[in-house]
Amino acid sequence: MTSKERIVAALEGKQADRIPFCPFLAYVWEFFPKNVLDAGFLAFHHSVGADPLWRGAPCPVRFETPEEMKTKNFEENGQAVAVVSTPVGSLRMASARSESGNTSFLVEHPLKTEEDYKVQLWIEEHTRVVRDMEPVTRHFAGDGREGLSLGMLIPRGKSAYQSLVEHHAGTEELVYAQADFPDTVNALWQAMVAKDMEAARISAESNYDYFITWEDSSTQNYSPDMYKRYIASEIKQWCDILRTGKKRYIQHACGHLRALIQPMKESGVMAVESLSPYPTGNLTLAEARKLSGSSFGIIGGIEPTQFLRLSMKELGPYVEQVIADGKGGPFVLANSDSCPPGVTVEKFKLVADIAKSS
Repeated sequence: MTSKERIVAALEGKQADRIPFCPFLAYVWEFFPKNVLDAGFLAFHHSVGADPLWRGAPCPVRFETPEEMKTKNFEENGQAVAVVSTPVGSLRMASARSESGNTSFLVEHPLKTEEDYKVQLWIEEHTRVVRDMEPVTRHFAGDGREGLSLGMLIPRGKSAYQSLVEHHAGTEELVYAQADFPDTVNALWQAMVAKDMEAARISAESNYDYFITWEDSSTQNYSPDMYKRYIASEIKQWCDILRTGKKRYIQHACGHLRALIQPMKESGVMAVESLSPYPTGNLTLAEARKLSGSSFGIIGGIEPTQFLRLSMKELGPYVEQVIADGKGGPFVLANSDSCPPGVTVEKFKLVADIAKSS
């Protein structure tokens, strides 16, 4: 089988020649040796014997913000600050850099007051949804010519509520806002969902068969009831749109999922991507299979800190157990969510070798 045939068969619960191993290279990639970086992603997969799964391949749609919206970026006290100006008001956000984690994180969210929510609502209402297939064409002419591409469904990269949690307000302040001025928050959320639906309908017409978003689902960020009301309700609409074109949605979910697996399945999600056992997640792979049943797909299983901590000698038996726990339904082996800097190329090759012999 080709890598694409192998991954599709595994996702669809059909017989594959072996378990596909689809590494997740976020965060670790920049720390690989220079010769690996120079060769590129596809060559890396070839060298270790892995199957390319392109998570978040270019979205067929882009959001075009209004011309009246201006952004000023500058550094202040070691933080990257952005001030967004509009005819109805301004928003300010700030982020800090973590060199050890190879990432940046928000230290000041833009939505703090009711007036801020109204400014963001104006931005949403005046943002245009534009079809843009050029990045998709370039992707399939490049690395995307091999393996399976999971297209990014919508430009914001995640559901409206998840975006509010992560990028706009933060969990605690969003909950307070929903209590203090619920109508304003709800108006913004509904406007964001409407924009997402417009984008999803356009994306569904592209030549991807499978889609994903960086949903980052986890009950560390909201309760199961909030997930069902604000996130699963939107995702169900995505799945309904895709189903009419015989296409499917795969949900990136990298946190505590014990209470979310069933709602995900009920909303029409085909598979969870980046499911992780303890300590990153809150359930084992075997428990996830029991909760989800034999028809729900699981991509992941190799817990990030274990991937880093275990020796080569210890990693082999660990991966063999992950594969055993993942069986019983559609399953693609992967290191879950991302990869800590320090995991070696040799460890990826070992996992690929084990998958080949499974």
